Formats: sequence, structure tokens, C-alpha cells
Amino acid sequence: MKTSGFRPHAAGFARMLRDAFAEAARPKPEAYLLAAWLALAASPLRAEVVNRIVASVDGEPITLYELNQFVAKQRALMPSLQMPNQNEALQALVTEKLLAKEIAAKGIHVRDEDIDRYVDHIKQANHLNDDQLKEALKQQGIDYAKYRDQVRQEIEKVQLMNREIRSKVNVSPEDINRYYDAHKKEYELPARVKVRQIMLRLDANAPDEIVQAVTQRLEGLRAQILKGADFAKVAKESSEDPAAADGGDLGEVDPSKVLAEFEAVLAKMKEGEVSEPIRTKMGLHLLKLEKRIDAGYQPESELSADIKEKLYNEALDERYKRWLLEDIQKHHYVETKL
Repeated sequence: MKTSGFRPHAAGFARMLRDAFAEAARPKPEAYLLAAWLALAASPLRAEVVNRIVASVDGEPITLYELNQFVAKQRALMPSLQMPNQNEALQALVTEKLLAKEIAAKGIHVRDEDIDRYVDHIKQANHLNDDQLKEALKQQGIDYAKYRDQVRQEIEKVQLMNREIRSKVNVSPEDINRYYDAHKKEYELPARVKVRQIMLRLDANAPDEIVQAVTQRLEGLRAQILKGADFAKVAKESSEDPAAADGGDLGEVDPSKVLAEFEAVLAKMKEGEVSEPIRTKMGLHLLKLEKRIDAGYQPESELSADIKEKLYNEALDERYKRWLLEDIQKHHYVETKL
């Protein structure tokens, strides 16, 4: 295969493929194209003889006129997307030709029900009924029948990608473990403390008698806890901060990131201990140090899903490029003349 500088568009392919199969996809009415290499928009082509042959695929010529028509079509479908230059447009058109040949060779066929389902996704995601969708397409200068035909072509591409690429990409537990070990420094966690609090609101400028009353109330709650009352239960019933519903649970926190008034007290506390009342600008607080957690690393089990997704998407991109640059080229001859 003679490539003459031909390079397919691979950037963002994994995202395109993932989104194409996502049930919660949110395409715009005019943006039903699923392939990243069709991201084309207005870029004036220099004035040349329109029937000049600019490329060929398996001996079938592509003229400058056909290229101009292709660009105009993409401009109408996605007017906000940008195309860097004429060569990029030709690369995209050649890719279209190659994919069409592969789809035909492998006998891929899309049923009307598949098109209906995809169109329904579009309507649901954009809160449109049939008439509103057709009107939105009309405003884009797109005929509804041609729209469905284009959807059919794009679903065919996705099915081709699914067969040729997605089914051949796998991320093993060993791959995840290797990545985790190689990037472990990124998952380092500082020492933390698990803390609960009870807070009673107290204005910073409250008179002494109010301060004394709130302090006595908080000391009374502390006395109940020291006699065996459950801190979380008391917090849920008496605390006046948003964490009250969770029994005053502040979660696992870095001691250096809490209020300065808390940090000094927590540094001296033992696990299970309840502090004396602490005054801050928000009010009066009781803290319970439930647990000290040494510095360490976020567990691989908590990260495995994200790591797998990252490795899978990278593998999809790589597999796509290899498929288009190597596998397809074994069966087709492409020559570009720009």
C-alpha cells in the first residue's frame, strides 16, 4: 500500500468507542456522527480544477470535487468543529472509504431497530419528540431520511470497530497491578485521623452569660458521653452542624488541614478520647478521636476500576492505530496526491 503521507485520525478514538456503546449517551440532534476523524468544519480550499484526482483507494479515484462535497457535508452537520487543512479533510475521506470497504467485505448490516434505538437516545437525551427532532434537523439543512441513512453508516462503523478492535482489547489484573506499582507514589496518602464532632453554635461576639450557658450545655453533653452515652447518638440529637445527621462524622482528615484550634488538640489526644470544649469562630465543639491512620497508599482495590478504564482506553487507541495503519493496509491500496 502506498500511503503518500496518509495518517488516520486516532486521537480520542477510545472515547468515541466508549460513548458509542454508553446507554447514557447525550448527543446533540446534529451531532450523531460517532467517528472522531469526521471532525471537520469550514476551511477554504484553494481554487483548483475540481475534477483533479487527489487520491485513490484500490484504484478508485477521489476527485477534488468529491473532497469539496465531503467537506461541505461535514460543515453542514457540525458547523462548530474545525478542520486544520485540506490534507486533514482528505485523510478523513480516505478513512471513510476504507471503512466502507471493510464493512461491505465483512457483511455488516444494521437493522432498522438499531437506528430507531439510537434516534430514541438522541430524542431522550435532548428532550425532543419526533417533530422537534425533525425541525432541529431541518434547521441544520438535513433531510430526515438522509439523517437516518447517516446514522446507519455510523452504527456500521461502530459495529466494525467492536468486532475488529474492542473484542481484541483486554486489561488483566496483572496489568492493573503493574500500573499501580509503577505509579504508587501518585497514590500516597498522608497520616490521617478519623474524627467526630459535636458543635453548638455561638456567636463570636456573644455576651458572657450566653457563652457560659452554651458552655455548660456542651459540658453536660460531654459528661453524658464520659458516662457511657454513644458520641454519635448524642451528636445526632444535639449537634448543630451539618455533620449531625451522620453522627458528627467528619471522616478521615489530614490533621494539618483542619482548623488550627482542632489541630493543636488532636495532636495530644489518644484514640477514643473526647476533648474538652473548643472555642472557634463558629461556636463550641467537642471532638472524639476515633482512630489514627498512619501514612500509606490508597489501596489498589479502590483504584482498580479507574486504572482499568485508563489502560483500556489507551489500548483501544493503540489497537485502532495499528488496525488502520497495518491490518487494513494489507488488503487495500491507497495513494494520495496532495
